[in-house]
Amino acid sequence: MQYRVFSCFVSGRCVVAAISSLLITGCSSPVPSAEDQVIELLASDAPYHLVPEALFAELGWDLPDGGETVRQLADAAAGGAFDPRALESVRTETLGYSARWHEVRFNTYGFDWDIGGLHLVPAAADAGLPTMVIINGGAANWYEFFLGPKNHAGLGQYLAQKIPVLLVTIPGNYRHGGWTEPDLGERIPGYLLDQDVSPEEARVRNAVYTFRVVTDGVKALLEQVIDGPLVIIGHSTGGEVQFILNDALADKTRDLSMGWGTGGPAGMNAMQEFRGVRSIDEFPHVSQLRARTSDQYAGGYLGPLNPFWDPDKSREEIAAEWMGAEQRRRAQFKQPLQDMEHSSMGYLKDDIAAQIIETLEGSASGTDADEVINDLFSTMRSPITGYRKMIWTTTLLDTGHWNENPEQARELRVADEFREANPGVAIRVLVFGVPMTHYGHIEKPRELAGGLVAALRWLATP
Repeated sequence: MQYRVFSCFVSGRCVVAAISSLLITGCSSPVPSAEDQVIELLASDAPYHLVPEALFAELGWDLPDGGETVRQLADAAAGGAFDPRALESVRTETLGYSARWHEVRFNTYGFDWDIGGLHLVPAAADAGLPTMVIINGGAANWYEFFLGPKNHAGLGQYLAQKIPVLLVTIPGNYRHGGWTEPDLGERIPGYLLDQDVSPEEARVRNAVYTFRVVTDGVKALLEQVIDGPLVIIGHSTGGEVQFILNDALADKTRDLSMGWGTGGPAGMNAMQEFRGVRSIDEFPHVSQLRARTSDQYAGGYLGPLNPFWDPDKSREEIAAEWMGAEQRRRAQFKQPLQDMEHSSMGYLKDDIAAQIIETLEGSASGTDADEVINDLFSTMRSPITGYRKMIWTTTLLDTGHWNENPEQARELRVADEFREANPGVAIRVLVFGVPMTHYGHIEKPRELAGGLVAALRWLATP
C-alpha cells in the first residue's frame, strides 16, 4: 500500500491525512515513492509536518550484504570495537560504498589533538546532494551512527547507499580498540590516537576542553576531507558545531542547516528556557570527567523500539544491557566544560574561570588561561541570521526535542526563533510519527535514513 500525505493547519494545529493510493490500470500517474511523498509534504509552509507511521515504514532501502560484513568485523573484535581502517580493504560492491578512515592532528591551546572521521562514498550516489556530516553527541562516537548495539547495520551504512557521509568523532571520544577501564570517570580520552596521555595531562586537557577544541578539529577535518558542498548534522551536544562554524564554512555549507535531534544554539531563548538555572556544584570540577552511567539512559533515551527492549524487564535493567553492550567502544563520559557550554550556562563563567586558572597554575603546559576563558561559551555567540534554508528532524519520543503538545516542543520554538531572525527563509520541522527516541538512529536506522535523505533532497533543492 502506498500513501499520499497532505498537511494543513486548522485552528493553529497540524492536521495530517494519509490517503491510500492504488495504481489503476490505465492511470497515467504512478504513485510517488515514499521519499517523494515526504518531499511533497514539505512543500507547504507550516509550523511543522508529521510523517505518518505507515509512510515512515515505507522509507529506506536494503543493503547489498544486509550489513553482514560489518557485523562480522564487530563480532570478531573485543567489545565490538573493530578498527575502522579494516573497512578500507572491503570491496565497494560488497558494501555499496567505499570507506576510508581519516585522522587529522591540530593544535589548540598549545596541545596537539586528534580528530577522526569515517568517510563513506556510495558506489552510485544520488545526483546533486551534498555530503552529510554527522557529529556525535557528548558521550558517543562514530560507532553509534554506523552500527547498532547488537552490531546490526546502522544509519551510516544505509545513508551511504545514496549519499556521501562523513561520521565524525569529536576529539577524545574515540580510541582504537576502545576503553577497558570499568570506572567511566577514570577513563583517559583518546586525545591523541597514536599514543596515550598521562592522567595528569588528561586532567589539564579536560580543563581546557572548550567548544573551540571541538570546532577547530571539525573545521580542520572537513577542510582536508570534503572538497564539495556539505551539510552538518550535529546530534545532541554536537548540535552546537554547525552553528558555530556556519560562517567559517559558508563556502561548503552554503548557508543550509539540517538537524536530527539537534536543537539550536545555546544562546537562543528557547534553549536557555529549556535548560533552566543550575549551580556549579551540580558539575564535576572542570579537570574531571562526568561519567554517563547506564541509569542516565533509563528515562527518555529509552523506548519500545530499542534493540534491547523487553517488556518483562525494568527500564534500568534494559538500559544496563544496552550500555553494557557498548561499554568498550562508547566513550561514556563528557567533559564538564562541554556540558556547561552546551547547556546555556554563561552565568557560571566566573566560577568556571576560577577552576581553569586553578588547574593551569599547577601544570607545566604553558597554556594561557585567559585565552581559554575568553573562548568560553562560543555556543552562546553563534549568529542566527544569514541562513538560506533550514530543516530539523525529530520524532515523537525524543522528549528533549519534541512534545505531545507541539507548542511546547523545543525544536518548534527554535525554528520559530530562526524564522523571526530570517524572514522569508524556508524553515521546516519534520516529525517522524513513530515512537522513536533521541536514539532513533539505532532503533529504526533503515527508515530514518530514508527520511533524512528526503529532508536533504528538500533542503538541497533551490
